[in-house]
Amino acid sequence: MKKTLYELVGVPSTAPREIIGAACKRRIARLEEQGGEEAKAGIYAIREAWDILKDDQTRAAYDASLATPQPEAVIDRQAAAFVAQVAPDTLVKTLVKPREVPRDWARIGKYAGGALMALVFIAIFAVNQNARVAAHKRLEAATYEAEHGEPPGAKKAAEPAKSAEPFSAEKAEQEMREREAAAREQVERDQQKQEDEFRRKLDQDNNANRGSRRNRNR
Repeated sequence: MKKTLYELVGVPSTAPREIIGAACKRRIARLEEQGGEEAKAGIYAIREAWDILKDDQTRAAYDASLATPQPEAVIDRQAAAFVAQVAPDTLVKTLVKPREVPRDWARIGKYAGGALMALVFIAIFAVNQNARVAAHKRLEAATYEAEHGEPPGAKKAAEPAKSAEPFSAEKAEQEMREREAAAREQVERDQQKQEDEFRRKLDQDNNANRGSRRNRNR
């Protein structure tokens, strides 16, 4: 017969919640001192037992499953059904707790094999996808060549590349002189424009003064 959760923790089935919690802490402390894989498995089992026994509702359901002695196979089935029943309530609490789960190399190997197969399928899919893309590009190139009489990019390849002009100090100096001359001409034009505007205003003022004197003389 497998141990009950009470036997695993080391308390009677009538023990209150506080006594069960204290017993769980003591057992976990001892197992942590021992260390090793078996100790880790024991700590994991005690924490799972505490998840069930600390809640009145889940503890009552567990006690009910222990009320009638039955063959071990039936007990295993009932335990599985009980875990499936209480899992929605305790799953999140169980997952978020920091704990060290004992290694299950068989399960790890199964998951690793599944992951490897998935990678193989992904690689095969990628190779097929690249082959389809390459075939599509070849088809497009053949269609373009049939319509235009030349493969795509032939015109660009036929055009000679423009060679960069070598640096010329004389040309650079000439361009600088041209820019300076253009700047001087612009300054002269601006000055001439300001002088013309000044003369125009001065003539307007003089004409206005002469007109006012004529009116006074009359």
